[in-house]
Amino acid sequence: MLKQSLWALAAALFFSMMAACVKLTNGELTTLEMVFYRSLFGVITIGLFVKRNHLSLKTPHLMGNITRSILGTLSISVWFFTLGQLPFGTNMTLVYTTPLFMSVNFIILALLRHQRAPWGLAAAIIAGFSGITIILQPSFSSDQLWPALLTLSVALLDLAIYWQMKELGRLQEPSWRIVFYFTCFGTCFGLIGAYLLEDGLHMPSPEAALAVLAMGAFATLGQIATTRSYAYGNMLLSSCLGFSAIPFAAIISWLLFDEPSTLMSICGMLLITTAGIGATIITKRAEARGIAPVEGKVAAEGSKE
Repeated sequence: MLKQSLWALAAALFFSMMAACVKLTNGELTTLEMVFYRSLFGVITIGLFVKRNHLSLKTPHLMGNITRSILGTLSISVWFFTLGQLPFGTNMTLVYTTPLFMSVNFIILALLRHQRAPWGLAAAIIAGFSGITIILQPSFSSDQLWPALLTLSVALLDLAIYWQMKELGRLQEPSWRIVFYFTCFGTCFGLIGAYLLEDGLHMPSPEAALAVLAMGAFATLGQIATTRSYAYGNMLLSSCLGFSAIPFAAIISWLLFDEPSTLMSICGMLLITTAGIGATIITKRAEARGIAPVEGKVAAEGSKE
């Protein structure tokens, strides 16, 4: 499970590159247009992959894929909405509370089953989240309470999505098929929403078109890496490693947009890196001792029932 969880690092890098590509479009496209193009690229590339390798898109777990797709699209839509309602640092900090909710979830599950709680991984997640707050320095006024609560709902939705991914992974659903159904749903939602809620699709400039193509590529790779990490790996380790998206984004901002990091931000990045290394070591030692993670025990109990 450790090797599968390390896909979370790749996902963090891909999503950071995706965010940079969004910035390179210079605001030429609307939110739902971006959702449409991001998803359409995944549908086309995965469809070509399936055809080339003579695979099948037919699934015995259609409802599970539909549930994951609806939750994922809802999460992205609410998040895009709240981005315009809160300061960026506050928004991203609240979105990254998912690992904290996950830690509480796993500790409660372990205590209810009289099992050993994952205290070490929970401590690493708290350390990583502390690094996030040091870098982003969140703050909001009293009139931003409802947007803040909406952003927290995104974090809770993401927790449900990760559990759904884990269930599909237990059922041996391949990651590319999970992502295909998600991108199909996102393509339809983005296209319909662009015409119903915005002013339709626009022809981007050549520079923006290249950025959109790159965004679609990185988004698809990021979704596949995320799905592999959460479906087949250790969910707590994956969530802790996901914090690395913030240091990756800071490095990319420095390289592409000449946005330097402060000493405080560098300290936060070091804390996130230390937390990720610590979580990896804890997981590796647990696997060496043959200790199954909490989600693995839950899945095993579910399969017996």
